[in-house]
Parts: sequence; structure tokens; C-alpha cells
Amino acid sequence: MATPAELGPPPSRSLPGGWTGHAQPYIAVAAAPRPGILLDRDGTIIVDHGYVGSVDRVELIDGAAEAIAEFNRRHIPVAVVTNQSGVARGMYGANDVDKVHQHLARLLTTNQARIDLFLYCPYHPEGVVKRFARPSCHRKPGPGMAKTAEAALNLDLAASWVVGDRHEDIGMAEAVGASAIYLGSDPLKLPRVWSFPSLAAAAPFILERVAR
Repeated sequence: MATPAELGPPPSRSLPGGWTGHAQPYIAVAAAPRPGILLDRDGTIIVDHGYVGSVDRVELIDGAAEAIAEFNRRHIPVAVVTNQSGVARGMYGANDVDKVHQHLARLLTTNQARIDLFLYCPYHPEGVVKRFARPSCHRKPGPGMAKTAEAALNLDLAASWVVGDRHEDIGMAEAVGASAIYLGSDPLKLPRVWSFPSLAAAAPFILERVAR
């Protein structure tokens, strides 16, 4: 089986449902549904500089790559699920999002880490780009991206985890029956929601429970 370094960055492809994404081609889908980890992007894996639409603004958060690498070593599928309303707002294009994700994939590869599936929603009802100016079930807290990851990676969403720094991430977890990790300084007191300051801090907690 080829390694991430041998394959290079994942190819971009269009996917149904009104958003685009790309997947690592060497991921074998398990016969039975399995737990997975659905990660927000900005504020979870990379620093949230606000509407990150170019590679020069991509900055890994300390410990994030190492946490993802540990998920990989445990053979837990990892997907990125990110709202990218900057596309609808005309701040950058869909191709720019793909370039950011390809760049992020390369950065993670240098840390022996990988994302199995990148998904994003470019829609927003207040967008100025007509093609993307509408509501979408794929926009968090809607369940669309989680459902797509479920199908693409054969996930058991009830046994999976959503990790993010916004209430929309928690809402998506609730919509699909997954457990949630909220990254923030003010803990959320909700069923099946645990709070940590970072993905690195949350990783051991998630791994302990996925391994049960």
C-alpha cells in the first residue's frame, strides 16, 4: 500500500450535495461501520485568522498534527467538515478552498498525519455570489457533511466524535447523534459534550473512548 508521501496531496473532485471535497485514494473502507472523528478546520486544526482562503494564511495549531497522527495510528477515520461561507461572500473561490486543503494535507504529511476526507460547504443564504447564495443542509449545524462522511468512510455516527470551536459544530453532532468535543475556554454543559482547550488536549480522551 502506498504511503501519503508517495501519493502526494489528495486529488480534488466534485461530490454530490452542493459542495466539494477530496479524499485520500488509499483509504480502505471497512466492512462494518466504525467510529470516526469529524474535525472542524479553523480554530481546531489551523489558527482561525478569519476566512482563510489562501495558503499563506494556513498555520497549524500546536499539537493538532500530532493528535491527527495518533488517530491515524489507531486506524480511526478522520474527516474535515468546514463551513466556508467566504466562497458565497465572494471573498475567495472554491478552487482556493481546494488549494488550502491540499496545502494542509502536505503540511500534515510532514508530521506523519493525514486527513481521510475533506468536506466543505460553500453556501450561505446571505451570499453575494448567486450560485452559492442559498441555504444548505450541508452547512453546519445541518447534518449534510456528517452524513456524507458517514457514507464515504462507512462510519457509525452514533459512535463517532465531532470536534470544533463553534456552537455549529456541537449542533451538527446533536443532529446526527454523535458525541462532541467543544474547544473553548468556557465549558459547555450539554449531554454528550465535553470541553477542552485544544485538539491535542482532547485526543487522549477521545482515544480512550473510541477504543472501548
